[in-house]
Amino acid sequence: MTLVELLVVIAIIGILVGLLLPAVQSAREAARRIQCANNLKQMGLAVLLHESAYGRLPSGCRTSKNLPISHRFLWSGQLLPFLELSSLGDTLDPDQPWDSFASNVAGMRVTLSMFRCPSSGAPETYSQGVEDRVPCTYLACASGRVRFETGSGPRIGDLAMDGAFFTNSQIKHRDFSDGLSNTLLIAESLFLAGVVGPDNDNEPQIIDHWYVGTPGMGASEMSEALGSTAIQINAWKARPTAFIEDIELGFSSRHVGVVQSVFADGHVQVVSEGIDPSVWSGMGTRNGGEVSE
Repeated sequence: MTLVELLVVIAIIGILVGLLLPAVQSAREAARRIQCANNLKQMGLAVLLHESAYGRLPSGCRTSKNLPISHRFLWSGQLLPFLELSSLGDTLDPDQPWDSFASNVAGMRVTLSMFRCPSSGAPETYSQGVEDRVPCTYLACASGRVRFETGSGPRIGDLAMDGAFFTNSQIKHRDFSDGLSNTLLIAESLFLAGVVGPDNDNEPQIIDHWYVGTPGMGASEMSEALGSTAIQINAWKARPTAFIEDIELGFSSRHVGVVQSVFADGHVQVVSEGIDPSVWSGMGTRNGGEVSE
């Protein structure tokens, strides 16, 4: 084989590889997106089973009279028995501290794949409040109208929200006057600890979300587990100019132009980032009256 022929062969191989790689990447992303949708489906079914067993949805976050208010048992931890994870759920004690009680700390360090979108790029572990805890990339919807967790209010940490999940909430199916199929339960959100910015109180914030439980979810840190559709999808794309709380409380994903969500009837839906803001806002309220308007 002459040098010219060898160069031609190498060039052809290079072209073929260049054509093949995008297809491989596309196939991989399609598989990751299917896995993400399956995660949400499992969570949606678990919420339905919880409502059937207890007559209500899990609380967005549950406080204990024995602990500081920042120690909270999250909606994801309350779903463990309905995700075939009773063996883990049985080791947790919501009335014990989340930063020192051994079983609670261990529970936050267990990798639970259904709470992590494979496209998110979240780190395997991150030390925030507890060493080597595992990040979460899904938030439960607390509101369709409130967009802040700091400042003078209204705030996501207030005790009565218009969404399906909030502090010590006990929402029942009958409370969804907008319809179960029209009300958002859970959707994707990115873990971006490297993004830092001042909140309404001029305090620095990072984009961190967690599952099972947390020792540091004070009134100004509700985005650790809760989000709002008052913020347009994929607000993170406007960084570094985007307001930090829009990124924290907003629903976002690495899937191109969309975010995947599960609704109160258990169906999974892909929502475009170009959705009308008023429609998206209405999806976050359980009794906003948008359906009848």
